[in-house]
Amino acid sequence: MSGPPKTRGMLKYVWNNFMKSFKVGQRQKVGDVMGQDPYGNTYYELPAQPQLGKRRPTRWYNTMDTNKKDIVARDTWAGFDAELPSEWESWLRHRRANPPSEKEVMQSLALAEMKKMNAAKLEEARHAEMVAAGLDPSPPGLQDHEKTPYPKYAEYESMPGEMQNQDKDKWAKHKNPYSKQQGEEK
Repeated sequence: MSGPPKTRGMLKYVWNNFMKSFKVGQRQKVGDVMGQDPYGNTYYELPAQPQLGKRRPTRWYNTMDTNKKDIVARDTWAGFDAELPSEWESWLRHRRANPPSEKEVMQSLALAEMKKMNAAKLEEARHAEMVAAGLDPSPPGLQDHEKTPYPKYAEYESMPGEMQNQDKDKWAKHKNPYSKQQGEEK
């Protein structure tokens, strides 16, 4: 025989999970410090707690200037204006499981600095070559897609009431009808 129906066990299971759903507030509030970068940002993590509905760890950082908490996964614009090393940003966005080491971050920053210096040297060499060849080393002019889609002529107004060759101070001849100085002149 199979025994009595298991409805009582099912109801207990549903009731227990219903009660566990109210334990979300019992989650750890203060994160573990995972590291710091050369810019002074401090990175934190709350471990995942599947029993409370958190399957992924929550990661954020505090900036040195504002000491404000930015959670990259929750806020779309978080971190857009901060200086974050790419290794730490990938850790914040869960692209890597473990936080980067300080050696990794410093190597990456040194490589970026070396690339900037090499680019500046190449630009100086290009400038010297162009001057030696008698060419104009200034940046190229506007291309067709960057130009205004309509022509501008000096004899026509670009803004109603303003001519292009007119002097720039359009308020120089303006007199306020309500000013006391104008009333005295009459």
